[in-house]
Amino acid sequence: MFDPPAPPRRRAIIRVGIPAILVVGLVVAFVVAEAGEETQAEIEYLNEIRTHAAELSRSGSSLGQLFADLREVGRDEFTTVLGGLSSDLEAAEVFVAEEPPTEALVPVWSLYRQAITAWDKGVEDLETAVLRGADDPEDALAINMVADALAEIRAGDALFLDLKAEFERAEVPEPISPLLSVRLSPADGGLASLAVGYVNAARSSTNNLGLRPGLKVSTITTNPLWQLSVAGQAVVPATEEVVFSVVVTNSGNVASGIETLELSMTDGGGDPFRTNAEVPSLDPNGQTTVSFPAIAVVPDTLYEVSVGLVVVNPDADLTDNALTVQFTVNPA
Repeated sequence: MFDPPAPPRRRAIIRVGIPAILVVGLVVAFVVAEAGEETQAEIEYLNEIRTHAAELSRSGSSLGQLFADLREVGRDEFTTVLGGLSSDLEAAEVFVAEEPPTEALVPVWSLYRQAITAWDKGVEDLETAVLRGADDPEDALAINMVADALAEIRAGDALFLDLKAEFERAEVPEPISPLLSVRLSPADGGLASLAVGYVNAARSSTNNLGLRPGLKVSTITTNPLWQLSVAGQAVVPATEEVVFSVVVTNSGNVASGIETLELSMTDGGGDPFRTNAEVPSLDPNGQTTVSFPAIAVVPDTLYEVSVGLVVVNPDADLTDNALTVQFTVNPA
């Protein structure tokens, strides 16, 4: 009526077999859990690169626009844009200073690190070279320095393209969002021609990029004060002598050095009368009035007076350093 009890040997086997199956199951679950953590770490790592790429892509667009408008750019705007890009690259450098979480991401890490290194050097050298060219119009080395910096930036662009290809490998986990394209090169074209164009633009008189004074002969007046006739001729009231006063301004972004202002006046015959006076150092946006000793004049005579700066220090624009006016003196 009742089944006989199992033999002792078989019962012992059953007692040992059940715990062994549990242990194997726990080991499998642990391995699966470990594999999931690695994949999650890889995805987080790739998403961090994606975040950096989005920031660098925006900064790269700003850099391209900056260099397209370089003839109109001021020094503050230039250094702000380059400084923002350098900050983004510095954050990326901190990230790539540590190795990736898994060996599978070593190729990604290596390409990204090389791209960041090339970009960082290129951007730093580009800022230095452009400002060097702007600060010293006679510096021919600046053009070569700009070309070398652009080549370094292009190398970074090429490495990033390789990185995008690496992202698409089947073995690399797919991040939450795709990797944006990043291009830090300001423009296409030959490096030499781009370098010449950028340095010339940096030296343009239409921007305030270079650290240079910008002396300008703004106005010239007389005592007695001349007036314009109906015909547009400057006419000095009846007098036997005229005192000329010249306003000189500094529209540059650094103080000017001491310069000389020359005056010459002729009546169309004989040797011109010449004299000069010192122009003191002027702070940015500063001005001074330089007055010359009285000069004898004759009524009903057409005179031409010219004043010009004899510039021995750097100057942002040499085309605004002189003025010439024709005038007559009314008879008594």
